[in-house]
Amino acid sequence: MPAPIAMIVYNRPEHTRKTLEALERNTLAKDTELFIFCDGPKPGITEAQLEKVMATRAVCKERKWCGTVHVIEREKNIGMAASIIEGFSEVVNKFGRAIEIEDDVATGKYFLEYMNDALDRYENDKQVMHISGWRDPIWNTKKDGAYFHPVVDPWGFATWKDRWQYFKKDPQYYIDTFTPEMIYHFNIDGTDPKQFGIIESNAAGRMNTFCAFWYASVFTHNGLCLAPTKSLVRNIGLDGTGVHCGKSRWETVKDSIDNKIVHFPTELKVNQKEYRRDKFHVWCMNFHPLYLIKCMFPMSFKNRIKRLLGMKVNETL
Repeated sequence: MPAPIAMIVYNRPEHTRKTLEALERNTLAKDTELFIFCDGPKPGITEAQLEKVMATRAVCKERKWCGTVHVIEREKNIGMAASIIEGFSEVVNKFGRAIEIEDDVATGKYFLEYMNDALDRYENDKQVMHISGWRDPIWNTKKDGAYFHPVVDPWGFATWKDRWQYFKKDPQYYIDTFTPEMIYHFNIDGTDPKQFGIIESNAAGRMNTFCAFWYASVFTHNGLCLAPTKSLVRNIGLDGTGVHCGKSRWETVKDSIDNKIVHFPTELKVNQKEYRRDKFHVWCMNFHPLYLIKCMFPMSFKNRIKRLLGMKVNETL
């Protein structure tokens, strides 16, 4: 029986619809159980924002997107990070394995096949802790393979209950535990300084996120992450509507995501050739001059400038 899916949604009905339509196209969709966790409305939101929350729930209940669909509607808002952690924990702990997607992760039609093949293949290889459907849009890579690297990518992932038990969201623990050398490697060998910075921002109360802590949990247990050589998902939320991701041409997948993965690694070790390509892409993204200028200004400052210029400001976050 295919692994169940935990899907997290809130207030983006059109993104949710596109994600569910893509999921419905999957070859294993009719045999898969889908749990959709709808976060509750935030206190004090406008009528227009509440309408988006309710419209998103209506989309989830429109039709039978997978073999079995459960829509769980929370009364109170707990935030994206808690929604992911609680929703995914509930499903993976019940079934022993699970797949997670968010409302802006459109999947290729072989995504579920790949996830289930990998879950079966590496179930007893405890070093393999994370299966990702995403890969950065790196030029000239094979479309039918997968490889191991040490970095968690959260846009469409799967794992097992016995690996998920190591998940620990405790920013101070990692700040106290990580040595400078560990931080360097955690920051993708220095190419992405914001990785550990996210943990520090969580500790300071500036952010409330999920992925960095799952990555830190895998990292501290020397876990391996499986990824396809070509992405099987497309993030359709890189349009300024997301909570933590803005517009990014470096993470925009333009190639087809309908890639069938047939070649899986047999050696449980990092594929250094592919990992070097990942690191170069991340370095280009994070140290591009325009990106560095963008990072100098917080989102609140950018929004104030937009209002002064009469530009539209996203109010849905």
